[in-house]
Amino acid sequence: MKKTTWIFAASVLGIAFISCNKGNSAFKHVKGGMEYKIISSGKGEPAAYGEVMKFHFIQKYKDSTIKQTYDQLPVYQPIDSMQLPKEYFDIFKQVRPGDSIITRILTDSVFKGGLGMMPKEFKKGEYMFTNFKVLSILKLDKMQEDRMAEMKKVMEADSIHAIGQKIKDDKELQDYFAGHNIKPVKTELGTYVDIQEKGGEPVKEGQTMSVKYTGKLLDGIAFDSNVDSSFHHTEPYNVTIGRGGSIEGFEDGLKQFGKGGKGVIYIPSVLGYGTHGSGRIKPNSNLIFEVEILDVKDPAQPVAPPAVDTARKQLLKQLPLKKKN
Repeated sequence: MKKTTWIFAASVLGIAFISCNKGNSAFKHVKGGMEYKIISSGKGEPAAYGEVMKFHFIQKYKDSTIKQTYDQLPVYQPIDSMQLPKEYFDIFKQVRPGDSIITRILTDSVFKGGLGMMPKEFKKGEYMFTNFKVLSILKLDKMQEDRMAEMKKVMEADSIHAIGQKIKDDKELQDYFAGHNIKPVKTELGTYVDIQEKGGEPVKEGQTMSVKYTGKLLDGIAFDSNVDSSFHHTEPYNVTIGRGGSIEGFEDGLKQFGKGGKGVIYIPSVLGYGTHGSGRIKPNSNLIFEVEILDVKDPAQPVAPPAVDTARKQLLKQLPLKKKN
């Protein structure tokens, strides 16, 4: 699925503030059962074809937030009928910078439209809302520059957050260790490791480790495992050290082991999935990984080309070719 289309599939699952249930007459109807209204507070010209609408959104069903972008990069959506469903193209080309858009759709229409069976927490005949806040309208050639500036802001905010979160993570882990009589070793990066069997020589940069693992939250609930068959993947997990293929704390913890090693890695959230979480892992969650190192392999060596007899080659170049009779 293209990156530009996910928001519109997701918006059917969602949103706005509960106060939007009032004033129903203000909503206009569009194809597919969706309704919308534009709260105009912006100035300037409406979005033109080929320009880019920069916005944040939040999705809600009743009091539950399903998804929102206010703690991450805004969405950059080209106003292009080839990339947008018709109903959104017709809505977006009406807005100005500073405007808000509220869409709503009945749960019946959402799941009737091919999103599968209705989850039990959703009830028929109830509305789901999406609230968009239009930040600006950009020319296409300015989008990348603007995105980079926003990315810098997010990174700076994340850095400030990480300082406070790091202290919070460490206290939570220290309390956990005290309560469970665990005395792990803290790495320079900030990961904690309880080494039960160190194994062979510590792994080196570029080597690949084959690992059996079970990942848990501090409450003991497992979120992933290649040991427990109920997670439906029991093959060893291969990690090449230094390649960045896994979360930072996991790789940092693995560096403390060699082949045959066993132990437990305790990962602060700032070295795990951070503020975004992942699947069953909620944002700012500290993690536990029980690991066993099955094997450590050196990187494959490139095959050297056959050696060339340079002297012979040069000699042959100097000899006259033998004429054919």
